[in-house]
Amino acid sequence: MVSPALVSSVLGVIAYYVFAWASVGRDPKPGTIVSVYSPPRDVSPAMLRYVWKETFDDRTVWSSLLSLVSKGLVTMESEGSVAVLRPIHGVTLGQATLPPEEQIFLEELLRSHKKKGMTISMLDGRTCLVVAKMADMLRRAAVGRWFEENREYVIVGTVLSALGLCIAAMPRRMDEWFALVVSLALMAPGAFYLVFLLLRIRDLYKAARMKFDVALVGRTALLGAFLVCCLASILMGSVVLGGAFGWPVVAVAGLFAVLNVSFLHLMKAPTAEGRKLLDEIEGFRVFLNSVERPTMDRSEAPNQQPGVYEKYLPYAVALEVEQAWGDRFVALASSYHRPEPTLGAESLYLGMWNGKPVEVVYKPQPVRRGGG
Repeated sequence: MVSPALVSSVLGVIAYYVFAWASVGRDPKPGTIVSVYSPPRDVSPAMLRYVWKETFDDRTVWSSLLSLVSKGLVTMESEGSVAVLRPIHGVTLGQATLPPEEQIFLEELLRSHKKKGMTISMLDGRTCLVVAKMADMLRRAAVGRWFEENREYVIVGTVLSALGLCIAAMPRRMDEWFALVVSLALMAPGAFYLVFLLLRIRDLYKAARMKFDVALVGRTALLGAFLVCCLASILMGSVVLGGAFGWPVVAVAGLFAVLNVSFLHLMKAPTAEGRKLLDEIEGFRVFLNSVERPTMDRSEAPNQQPGVYEKYLPYAVALEVEQAWGDRFVALASSYHRPEPTLGAESLYLGMWNGKPVEVVYKPQPVRRGGG
């Protein structure tokens, strides 16, 4: 029989999160969306992605790297299953004014990878360190200006969840308190990392369906090992908790875990200034995603002048419309492409990043015809 204390604890935590979300977590209503033909407010591709998604991910990194390529500061080539970044000969620090997240990559590249280049892979320690610094830079610049994380509300919710679990379990003896603490110590880390592992496994599954890569095998094995550890810790904690207090308490613990992880994202909300930027981002995305000639032929729209493809490609990757943007200049598909007869382009398969295949075409240049 489910005790009233158990039901009350669950309803109390749910009521708190609903109230907190309604108070500070609801997104402001979007304004009128109109096509924007240049990057909004000169915000960098990585920052545009970070504000749009309110989180840091693989495309944030790729858009920043492609921005360096488009500015003629570095080259990027596929070597096996990874991409390698190399500086253009003669490039020095301070040569160009760059966003902080791009500057950190260029500094790392020029400092220690001039000859062999810099491998872009999360299996590379240096890459992980630079990416971590990049994520921290973007967060410090965006949070408070473009959107609020409202993490303090989630912290309060987590504390209330812990108290609610204690009320539901109602431990009285020292051994019961010990069992409660041990079970939570086992379950909490496993449940936290399980969410991210499942997202990565989902990405690997999608990647395998789109384009098989040898790197998938190793990454699947690595994720599988971590997955087993997480499931084992959750299982052991559940057995301890269920044996001491009953399986309804285990179900409550699982529900609280889902609530806290879900509202960690739901509580994020754009500021008034951030809402305006999101409207501009959506307008720019509409333009990048519109491959019809009438859109590009408008007087205020950029034409096919040299460099416009490379200039906006990082933004297209950031906003997940590189397919449409590439189709405007060259035929681009997820696994193959055929250059237009009047264009020559270099294809760059960026390899696997967290299980996601990324392939773009860049540096379109006129092809000289013979006999002219």
